[in-house]
Amino acid sequence: MPLSGLVIVLLACACADGGEQTSSAPLVNDKAPAPSRELKYLIFWSDPEKAGELAERIGVKGDGKTRLLGFGLPNATYELEDQLPNRIRSAFAAARKHEMAVMLHFDFHQAWKSRPDLWNWFDPGKPGYNPNNKYNVEWQGWDGPPNKVRYLNDGVLERLPPNMCFTSGRTRAEVTRIVSKVIAPVLREEIARLKAEGKEALFAGVVVGLEPSIDDYSQSDPERTKMMEEDGVPARPLGYRALLDRGFSAAKPPHDFRKVLAGIVQETVAFWCEQFVEAGIPAEKLYPHVAAPAPVEMRNAPIWTAFNKYSRPGWTTYPIDVLGESFKPIYDELQKHGNPAWAGVEANAGMPGSLVDWETYLAWHYNHGCVLVGVNTGATGTDLPTRLCQSAYGTEAIAAYRKFLTGQPLVEKASSVERWQVRVERIQAKMKRVRAGIERWQSSGKDPSAVGKLMEGAQPLGSAGKLRELEKLVDQALEILGETEKEPEVSRQK
Repeated sequence: MPLSGLVIVLLACACADGGEQTSSAPLVNDKAPAPSRELKYLIFWSDPEKAGELAERIGVKGDGKTRLLGFGLPNATYELEDQLPNRIRSAFAAARKHEMAVMLHFDFHQAWKSRPDLWNWFDPGKPGYNPNNKYNVEWQGWDGPPNKVRYLNDGVLERLPPNMCFTSGRTRAEVTRIVSKVIAPVLREEIARLKAEGKEALFAGVVVGLEPSIDDYSQSDPERTKMMEEDGVPARPLGYRALLDRGFSAAKPPHDFRKVLAGIVQETVAFWCEQFVEAGIPAEKLYPHVAAPAPVEMRNAPIWTAFNKYSRPGWTTYPIDVLGESFKPIYDELQKHGNPAWAGVEANAGMPGSLVDWETYLAWHYNHGCVLVGVNTGATGTDLPTRLCQSAYGTEAIAAYRKFLTGQPLVEKASSVERWQVRVERIQAKMKRVRAGIERWQSSGKDPSAVGKLMEGAQPLGSAGKLRELEKLVDQALEILGETEKEPEVSRQK
């Protein structure tokens, strides 16, 4: 179908398909968990020293019984091990001073640059070298190679130390040691002090982990592929080391590769949370950090990996990708697990691609069993952090926060024709770029037939009003043409 013809189809869909216009989260959802009656927290990931400034900016803290404003302190656990006790004490001191909630976050797998004694298996000339460290990092095949570098896009694509093998005995022993000997003694002391003062509500909890995943580098990503080629990293899935540790092999492969890897992610998250419970921290104050909107194909960490018996579930809840129209995927998983209280531990309605307003976004959380939302403004680069910050502290957001903190009902607005039209216009703009890209290929002698074949699926999607699926297809065409304006996979507090 000619590209100009597809634009006409899109415009026709705007008038003909009423279902797409109201596909956002409905006010009544018999599968969605009911609002929790316990104290609910609104947390901002920021420096404890800025707690007073935060309270002034928001303008209201809540009554401390049903609603409470607070701050969250992220910790790169391995990088900051020696500083952790003082960081914890300072955070609790700020909470007492400002009568605000405090939350702590501990990363156990991503930021481990300072621990080459765990990951440097490949460079004898660098600190920490030990060939046996290959068992602590992920492999890209049954016989290797072990991974040397991880790629992560939190606004800007960057290289990190190798992907950790979650089943490694050494890395798990380090988690146990740091939680039991470094974190928990101070944390127990501070929680007990709050309780003695009658201020236990000031402790919002602990976020455990930082979007754990077993990456798949066979997935198409032009920017990352270029970097991998420079580094000599094969375009293959990761996860073989963990599979070997769990008894699989080339002769005995898993029946469902992704499902088994996802199970390993879930079991690892449970292990991390268990260390806190064993150290005396209540399970109801623990939340994993699973990236709900991230593509499963890229991370092997679906929504259900956040459930375990040692914590409540917690997710990154940016309103994009599978969460772009509603939180139904989360509600469905909660329903399967008895509708426990849960948290959106990393949230912001201002992510690129989001169409939801702040009040509706908060309502998708708090109206459906969520007890904590952690607003994030951190990312790499400059553009994305600026965008997130402007959204999180904009007039619309502040009004929504104040409405929540003063106990007023949050209204979930149905998806409007105006919002739907924004998506239509965005797809139309992308379609023009596809057409221009095809024309450039043709003029330079390149064959665009692969793009044309892909675009054969556009007409039925447009006619059915399936705009989300259609936009993904158009994005694939742009990627093939090298016309992608890449948006980051996800961002987080730094």
